[in-house]
Amino acid sequence: MTTKPMRYPPMTLLEVSDQAGGRKVVMVCKDGVTYWDVLDAGEATPIVIHPALEPKELGDLVTYCQNNGLVPARDALIAFLRERGDARLDSDPLFVVRALWFIRSRATGDNQVPTEEVMQWAIEQSLLQERKLVQNHQVIERYCAATQQA
Repeated sequence: MTTKPMRYPPMTLLEVSDQAGGRKVVMVCKDGVTYWDVLDAGEATPIVIHPALEPKELGDLVTYCQNNGLVPARDALIAFLRERGDARLDSDPLFVVRALWFIRSRATGDNQVPTEEVMQWAIEQSLLQERKLVQNHQVIERYCAATQQA
């Protein structure tokens, strides 16, 4: 039995299973059937969007924030990152969404402005998740290289 890949509009944000019992935020690639969980192409390979990952479409950044009462949190996070000169604000949209996703997990209601402590925690969680994802890609790359040599 074959399963046809799922298709989403390019650049759409998804929440998918991370295969370790948790969830993660990813971005759909241009082909609409694969996703990036890390935007650094040198660190990651696109992964096929499969029903087993239980994808939940989040939309784009604007839609995600509007649908989840995160507009004030988005504005606060952007200002927080700008004040600190954080280059990821302009270079890594997945990082920003991931931080908002973590902020949402701490929110007690819609349209709240998170504290600086919550924003800092969300940024740290985003970085930790990205490091784990990069490590996973490195393990997969080593495994593939080893099986090709065998």
